[in-house]
Amino acid sequence: MNVWLEGRRKSIESFFNNYGKVTLVFFSLFLSVLSVCVLVTLIAPQKLRVSFLDVGQGDSIFIQTPSGHTMLVDGGASDIVLTRLGEKMNYFDKNIDVMVATHGDADHVTGLIPVLAKYVVENIVVSPVRAETSIFVDLEKHIEKENGNVYVGARGDEIDFGDGVLVHVLYPQKNLSEKTDTNDASVSFVLIYGEHSFLLTGDLTSRYEPQLLGASLPKKVTVYKAGHHGSKTSSGEQLLSYIRPEYSVISAGKENKYGHPNPETVERLQTYSKEVLSTIEHGTISFESDGRIIEVDN
Repeated sequence: MNVWLEGRRKSIESFFNNYGKVTLVFFSLFLSVLSVCVLVTLIAPQKLRVSFLDVGQGDSIFIQTPSGHTMLVDGGASDIVLTRLGEKMNYFDKNIDVMVATHGDADHVTGLIPVLAKYVVENIVVSPVRAETSIFVDLEKHIEKENGNVYVGARGDEIDFGDGVLVHVLYPQKNLSEKTDTNDASVSFVLIYGEHSFLLTGDLTSRYEPQLLGASLPKKVTVYKAGHHGSKTSSGEQLLSYIRPEYSVISAGKENKYGHPNPETVERLQTYSKEVLSTIEHGTISFESDGRIIEVDN
């Protein structure tokens, strides 16, 4: 696979030291050898598949594009993500095209460490704000060892998988302060394929959700991953009244100590969504679409 990318960083240390100057720039993923194209065509899902993995109290979303490219957004709080990926990926497939660490909290990035150890990850997107934790330091070491292309996500960046699947980064802004809380530095984006869209916002709070609104975000979203596991601090009315999702998905652990999801937040989600689904009740929740019809497996 040949990849064209701009702004590659060789050192994760120097990368974070200069995060304000480095952003994820438009990049395309494409296959270079005809034989590889044929092979991928034979084994690829031929449809977009977006799976909200059951990783307990945490977030992990696995995306498979129609041509067989893969994208992992966060990894949950443990290595259970490896089991969940094994349920979705071909046994012999040890490559992930894009990994996104939306922000540095442990319930989002801990599972990315064993993923980096097991899989070859070509492109890694991170938040501009570092988490001052031992887990995040360990993640940095694994990213450095991976020697992939590393980018700081920022509004206006795009990922084009070359098969109709487009990712538009909506947040954070390029001038975000390094003192911003890690939740409010969550890399947030909308994935669009045909008539359908998926909005993923990490743990972004309602204070910053209005900054997601704009030309790249449809006024009606097919699937919205409820911010911060359904916390009372996220999924504000301004955002929900704008996107009016067909489905809202809550990723949280059963009887978690945080009380997620918050009852008031669930009520808001039910008001603006046609259906609210939770990994607590349904386990892994997967959506499949050919660009026109969407189906959910819960």
